[in-house]
Amino acid sequence: MRYNRQLIYHKILEKGQQKLLNSSVAIIGLGAIGTNSAQILARSGVGKLIIIDRDFIELNNLQRQCLYNEYDIGRLKSKTAAEKLKKINSSIKIEFYSDDLDFENIGMIKSDIILDCTDNMHTRFLINEYAMKNKIPWIYSSVIKSEGMVFNIIPGRACFSCIFNNPTESLGTCDTEGIIGSAPSAIASIQATEAIKIITENKFEKKLIKYDIWNNNITKIKVHKNKKCKTCNNNYEYLNGMKEKPLIKLCGNEAYQIIVKHQNLKNIINKLKKIDSVENINDLIQFRNISITKNGRIIIKAKNEREAKIVYDKYIG
Repeated sequence: MRYNRQLIYHKILEKGQQKLLNSSVAIIGLGAIGTNSAQILARSGVGKLIIIDRDFIELNNLQRQCLYNEYDIGRLKSKTAAEKLKKINSSIKIEFYSDDLDFENIGMIKSDIILDCTDNMHTRFLINEYAMKNKIPWIYSSVIKSEGMVFNIIPGRACFSCIFNNPTESLGTCDTEGIIGSAPSAIASIQATEAIKIITENKFEKKLIKYDIWNNNITKIKVHKNKKCKTCNNNYEYLNGMKEKPLIKLCGNEAYQIIVKHQNLKNIINKLKKIDSVENINDLIQFRNISITKNGRIIIKAKNEREAKIVYDKYIG
């Protein structure tokens, strides 16, 4: 039997395994943490995985993003991950979305538990508001250099906004600070295990976990609710679209995503064809240093935000 080694573990048993088989988990972000968490949960027998990522695979991803290989370079992460996960466990359901998660489509992450494996604070605040409003548990995770964090956020307890402020300036990322491949694997193992605990109704970690794999240091921090927290007081700025960002830098790439709503994708492509050749490669429309997804997300290779906007205005705007 596929799950017999897990079934005989005294914290799971047959009752716990059935809970896993009946559960649904949404995973936002299919990079280093997300690919590891996804495959652990697929192997454990979670009945349904909803996986979401807006990015495509690059060579520098392969150092730490375990589901992908060299043949996948240039392909969309979500579609590729779904194919790989289905080969790991063909008995589970997998829904994949190559979308940018925003306040309009956030309902796609409706599930029994949500795993944050993203690379930006804006999306985390959005997830937090959606999860708290709909009383869905979610697990925050992050990694940079050799250090990572995991925190279970349960309705009624301290939420993400209770302890984190929206940064007023750009934070360090893996492309500015570096990252070792073993760090996200370790953090994903903790995150996936906490998800299994919550699904099977076992005791879960209530403190924020900080783990430095290089120095083998693990710290647990007690977190308290903030009485002035906007989210806990039902003030949903991100969920209401008040904090929507039109331009997003993609982690690990010299690339920017520009969100353009209500534009005709066919007209954009026809316009580009008049300038130079346009190719369809691995589900992406490619024009020079511009990639366009089928749902109209425009990704521009650029050294900085100003350059990205100039390229957009020149060829698309």
